Parts: sequence; C-alpha cells; structure tokens
Amino acid sequence: MPELPFLEVLAENLAAHVSGRRIEGIDIRQPALLRRSVPSPESFEGEYLSLPSRVGKHLVFETESRRAVVIHLMRLGRIQVGPSPRPRPPARAGALAKNVSARFRFDDGSELRLVEHGTEKKARLILADDIDQVDELKRLGPDPLRGELTLERFIDAARAAPRQLKSFLVDPAAIAGIGNGLSDEILYEASLSPLRRTDQVDDTQIRRLHEAVGVVIERQIARLRESAAGSLPQKEPVEHYTVHDHKGDPCPRCGTPIAWVSYADRDTFYCPGCQTGGVPLKDRRLSKLLK
Repeated sequence: MPELPFLEVLAENLAAHVSGRRIEGIDIRQPALLRRSVPSPESFEGEYLSLPSRVGKHLVFETESRRAVVIHLMRLGRIQVGPSPRPRPPARAGALAKNVSARFRFDDGSELRLVEHGTEKKARLILADDIDQVDELKRLGPDPLRGELTLERFIDAARAAPRQLKSFLVDPAAIAGIGNGLSDEILYEASLSPLRRTDQVDDTQIRRLHEAVGVVIERQIARLRESAAGSLPQKEPVEHYTVHDHKGDPCPRCGTPIAWVSYADRDTFYCPGCQTGGVPLKDRRLSKLLK
C-alpha cells in the first residue's frame, strides 16, 4: 500500500498536471469506489483545483472553494494523468481501460485517472463540500512530516495502550501515514524488535524510535524524489528499502541475513542480529497451520 513518502512525492509531482485546472466532469466507473452519494460528482463541474496535497495516506485535491476530492489508493490503486482519449466508433467502444475506476476530465483536454490493478477494487473516493467535514481525515493522528509528531505526543501515543511496536507505528490514529514497509525500516533504524511491546521500551529507546521515524521518512522521500524525477510514481521501489521485502539479503550493519515473519496478517522483515539479539521471531501464521 502506498505510504507517506510515495504519496508525498505523488502530490508534489501532480501539481504541474492538475493545479489550476477546471473540472469538466468526474466519471465514476467503479460504483463501490464512491463512499457517499452527497455531494454528487456532477456538482464539482466547473470547480478549479488548487495544489494537491497528502494527508496521512490520503491524496487530497482541494478546490478554490474548499470543496474536496479525497482518494485513498489502498494497495493497488494508482494515479495516471494524460490526454483524454478521442471518441471511438461504436464498433471500437471502450477507449478507457477496464482498470480505470474513475477519471477527472479537465478544461485543457487532459484527465486524471484512478487505476486499480488486480481484481480486488478497494480504493476509496470521498467527495465533500468542505475539507473539514471529512471524518476520515479528522481521525488521523499527528503527521510526522508536518511537525505535528513531537516527542511528547509520540510518547503519549506509545504509552496510551500496551501493544507491539509495529502495531503502534502502523496505527493511523497514533501516527498518520506509516504502513508496513516504513514501519519495518523505522524499527530497523532504531534497532528494535517489531514484536516488542510499547510498555517494554525505556525512555532512551522510545526517543530513538521517535528519531528514527523522521530519519527514515526524510530518507525515503529523498530517494523517491530522485528516482521519480518529476514523474508520477507507480510502485513502491523495493530497492529504496534496507530490510523490507529483502528476506535473505545480508544486513548492511552486521551481515546477518534479513528474516521474515508473518504476524497479525502482516509480513514483517527484520534483522535478527540488530533487532532481536540473534533470536528469530516466531511465525504465528505458520504455527497455526502446523497445529
């Protein structure tokens, strides 16, 4: 699923394509995509878009009148921008690919397409008359890239309820924008086990984890900006990660092979040498299958 760095760079690079454009029409091609019937897509015709932005894992297109188009790409949703296809004769109907769940047509002849790869259509589209009315955004925790995730707020969130560090990091109500890949990188940066509990880390370790959040996010954004080179990213580059999705590769710090474990329906990658004292974590999913 696209996370904070991916969506931050996507919003930045989308600005040149959509900022200042007038919406000529919004076509919903996947009925389950739109989560509310009011306001209607038709009511956005004639609205001018301001700069796109990222809020947590949401892509936000605000209009000059503070109306909002909010997109959550989920795991397989992606954004493409290009010229609107020319009308085709009836015998060759279907100019748009089947995986286009929605498109936004603009006054300059271009369009933004929300594409969903695969058979599962889980992307979400929210239309709102006021961006402050979007409950999904109001429920998000502090954003680490906006100066909101102070050490004090981070400690308060971590101490609020005992849970595993990885579960804490990926909770959007605790911290906005962090998912599976980033959490693996952050825990590796902080040399902490993903299954360690928040009530088992001391003040020094929690400060180290807080610092790691900022370090990893800034590093990942810089790498993605360079690799995207102004284009719209279409995948999370595995090569930008150190441990996530790198099972078996040697740890850059200690040389121990990166390990993988499945827990709470998440694939977790970590270094046993740096993060768990040389002890491999138990794969709970595998343990259930063997019972």
